[in-house]
Amino acid sequence: MKHLFIINPMSGNKKAMEYLPDIENYFKDKHDEYSIVYTKYPMHAKEICQEYAKKGGYRTYIAGGDGSVNEAANGVAGYDTPIGILPAGSGNDFIKCLMDYTKKTDLVRRTIEGEVIKVDAIKLFDEEKFNYCINILSLGVDAEAAYISTYYTRKYGITGVPAYLLGFFKALNQKKTRFNIKITIDGVVVHDGFVMLAACTNGRYYGGGFIPVPHTSFSDGVIDMCIVEDKNLAFVFAVLPKYMKGKHAGIEGIKFPKGKSISLESEDMLKVNIEGEIVERKSVRMEIVPGLINFIKPKDL
Repeated sequence: MKHLFIINPMSGNKKAMEYLPDIENYFKDKHDEYSIVYTKYPMHAKEICQEYAKKGGYRTYIAGGDGSVNEAANGVAGYDTPIGILPAGSGNDFIKCLMDYTKKTDLVRRTIEGEVIKVDAIKLFDEEKFNYCINILSLGVDAEAAYISTYYTRKYGITGVPAYLLGFFKALNQKKTRFNIKITIDGVVVHDGFVMLAACTNGRYYGGGFIPVPHTSFSDGVIDMCIVEDKNLAFVFAVLPKYMKGKHAGIEGIKFPKGKSISLESEDMLKVNIEGEIVERKSVRMEIVPGLINFIKPKDL
C-alpha cells in the first residue's frame, strides 16, 4: 500500500506542518512507500487527489481544514481512493463525525491504521468549484455570519466558534436576518417565504461545532434540513444556545424536513455557505449520492 500526504501549509496558522514529525516517525522502520505533497493554491488539493486517484493504489491523507477536506473529497469522487483527515483548520467539523474529537492523541498512526467506511455526498448542480459537498451547505443568517467571521479571522486571528459568533452578532446588527426563499424537496414545495436560515446537512457539525440537525447521518441516503422560520430577536437569543448544542428540536418555528433532492430558490442574490466557502447564488440544486466517498475512520485509542 502506498500513502500520500497532502499538506496545506497555510491552514490554521500552519498547524498542518506539525504533523510532519509524526508522519516521518511512523514510516522510519516500515517498508511502505509514502509521499508528502504541499498545496500551493486554491483547489490544488482537489487536483492532487484526482491525479493520484487515477493512478490507484494510494491511501490519501489531507492535513488542513474543512475546505481542504472537501477539495480532497471532490478529487477522489468516483474512485476507490480513501481519504484520511489530519485536522488543521479553524473549525475541523467533518472529522468530528468520524471520531471523538477530544481524543486526538497519536492521531497520525490511528488514521493510517484506521478502517475505510463509505460516506454519502451531496451532488451540487450548476456549481463551478465544487461538484460535491460532504458536510453542510447553508444560507441565511448563518451564511452571513460565516462571511463576516472571515474579517475577524484575517484581522485578529480569531477562529472557530468565537469568530462565528462575532460574525453572527454583526449580521444581527446589520439586520441581515430575513431571506425570502422557496424550498422544494423531492418535487414538493415545503416552504415558500421568509426564513432566518436553511441548512442542508450530510455531516453533523459546522461553524466550529454548531449542530443544525442533531439526528443527521452521512450514511442514510438522504439530505437532512434545518429550517428556521422568520422570527424576532428574542427568539434568536433564546434558541441560539440550544442550536449550538443541537438541543433545538421541538421548538415552534424550527422544522427538520429531509429528502433525496432539494432546491433552494430566491429572487434575490443570497450568500451560500458551502463548506466554509461563501458564494452568491439565486438558486442551489442538489441531490444525495449514497456511499460515494471512502473515508478513513481513525482507530479508537
